[in-house]
Amino acid sequence: MEETIELRELLEIVWKGKAVIAICTIICMLLAGIVSWFVLDEKYESKAVIQVASNVQDTGIMANYVATEFTPAIYAQRIQNKPIMQQALQEAGIKIKYNERNLVATVDADPNKSLVELKFISDSAKEAQQQLQVLMDATKQKMNESVQLTLQELETTYKTEATSLTTEIDSIIEEYNQIIRQNNLPKLLILQTILNTELVLNISEEQATALSNVNGNLQNQLLQLQAQIQTKSEEYRKTLANYQSVKTGLDSFKPDPFIRVIAEPTLAEEAVSPNKLLNLVVGLVIGIMLGLGMVFFSHYWKKSAVVK
Repeated sequence: MEETIELRELLEIVWKGKAVIAICTIICMLLAGIVSWFVLDEKYESKAVIQVASNVQDTGIMANYVATEFTPAIYAQRIQNKPIMQQALQEAGIKIKYNERNLVATVDADPNKSLVELKFISDSAKEAQQQLQVLMDATKQKMNESVQLTLQELETTYKTEATSLTTEIDSIIEEYNQIIRQNNLPKLLILQTILNTELVLNISEEQATALSNVNGNLQNQLLQLQAQIQTKSEEYRKTLANYQSVKTGLDSFKPDPFIRVIAEPTLAEEAVSPNKLLNLVVGLVIGIMLGLGMVFFSHYWKKSAVVK
């Protein structure tokens, strides 16, 4: 019974203070509307979807380097690089300060899709679309430059290695030739060593005698030098093949197969913020709570005064 009386009393208090509650609610909603329509700047969002995959094309020796750079995670990190993106916007003639909070890059949880969803917020729909496109182009360019730089370093490494192997082979062949000349052995042995094949030699009687006098130490020395020449020559062929492969890839490398635009930057039809309806609802709730608070405070203030 006491609970019923208390509930009825509360409802009576609210009903008596309905005017105060209504006024507070109207004022809060008006304030929320004024702030939403006239104070807060409207923001527009442009969206795009990018696929970053390194396995769409066989790049041969460059596969590891391409796979390291062209990943969704690397793309997301690069497009959120503040100094580089600010520079890209300035070069495009867009005079705004890049704020990384305006850009959201979300990597799809499914690794097989290799998708990155981009959202960019700006002051107008057209600016958001344009600026997102600039950032996407700049990111592709930077990833391309990164791979190009890596390939250039790799090309230099292979070139240096090939030059070093050439010097070593020349030195070994010269040592081999000196032994042939000093021991009056047939010069066709030099050609046989270089070609790595057996040749039928037409030699003089003097050279035949020299061949018959070759001892075990000399023969072992010649065989060791021949083996070194063959080994170094094989290394040189592999290095030269790698160099040519990298050089060809460097001249023809393009990032387009690895970065695909699945959905172009969108042109927003309406602002994403401020959320005017939500702000009005918040104003409504705050107004009601504020009005109720004032009504109950006033009631108990008067009641306590009467008791005294």
